[in-house]
Amino acid sequence: MSRMSDDTMTERAVAHRRTLHAIPEVGLDLPKTVAYIRQAIAAAGFKAMDCGGGLIVDIGNAGPLIAIRADMDALPIVEETGLSFASTHAGAMHACGHDAHSGALIACAEAYAGMPPQDYRVRLIFQPGEEGYFGAKAMIAAGCLSGVSAIVGAHVGHLSEELEPGQAGFLPGPMMAASDLFAGRFIGSGGHGAAPHQALDPIPALAQFVDALQAFRNRVPDQRKPFVVSLCELSAGTTYNVIPGEARFKGTARTLEPAERALARTGIERACAGIAAVHGLGYEFEWLPGYPPLTNDAKATGIVMAAASSALGPENVRQMVVPSMGGEDFAYYLAQVPGCFWFFNTQASDEGKTYPNHHPRFDVDERLLGKVAMVNMAAAAALARDYA
Repeated sequence: MSRMSDDTMTERAVAHRRTLHAIPEVGLDLPKTVAYIRQAIAAAGFKAMDCGGGLIVDIGNAGPLIAIRADMDALPIVEETGLSFASTHAGAMHACGHDAHSGALIACAEAYAGMPPQDYRVRLIFQPGEEGYFGAKAMIAAGCLSGVSAIVGAHVGHLSEELEPGQAGFLPGPMMAASDLFAGRFIGSGGHGAAPHQALDPIPALAQFVDALQAFRNRVPDQRKPFVVSLCELSAGTTYNVIPGEARFKGTARTLEPAERALARTGIERACAGIAAVHGLGYEFEWLPGYPPLTNDAKATGIVMAAASSALGPENVRQMVVPSMGGEDFAYYLAQVPGCFWFFNTQASDEGKTYPNHHPRFDVDERLLGKVAMVNMAAAAALARDYA
């Protein structure tokens, strides 16, 4: 048995990341991505098993089972990086680092081939559909957490202003928000713009609704707790002189606690109903539940943070203070087993890699990808000792 060197681990993670970057696939069905990962795992001497649209790889013979998860799916974005290994799939791009996550996890498998886990087992989880497709739920339903004692996962990019490039961030308790959506419309009666008294105009109601949600956010929730309400799409009418019959809206609400999540839903719908009534309009309102808040187990987070300090040096590890209001379906795993999700700032200003996640020019500092694998492997070993 021999330990893979840090440089080799980085080289392997980068090679896999670049191959995956060129073949981005969106959603739950990722045939080329899954085929490549299956082949790479087989080349490392292991068997990848189908599970809920993704793959799981079990390594080791005895002891507690610790899971390491990577997501595989891309985004419906036209890539503008100009990389030599840029997307070959029109309209799809790895703009959130999932190629890096999966590349690093394949490198973990290759490292375990040379030095298998001792007195514990590891399950590598390659998950589809993180970007709004609830891929974690499908894999859990298919049994990916069966027998798992604890889980760890990482996310690369620029996800917190508290982290400098090369720093890993940890936060026990709520780390990421529920990602709920809402949509609706005010229903009136159209008419000529010169005779508004003959119509039932929904546009003033929509304008009042925008103001009402700002007042709701600023006065109703506990102001000491994170609570985001954003109206992101408004639409009404088709031309200059026709009052439309309806006005539509779409938005998102982000909260960290169940009580605030419930308050967001009831408060936004109440504002819609009340404004419609004042204006004599009909209305429709739809609440679309997203991912729940991602809440890290405090004990597991402490264990993983200590492992990261040993792997990266304490100067490159920070306990964060401010949670992210983004959403992440790793939350579903953490609702089932103890675990830790952590951030790793992979920007590199010296290489011009400063664009945020989901940007068409997003890229990562590949020099850091081996460290993602190293921290997750160190975390798995440490979690196994405490969750035996």
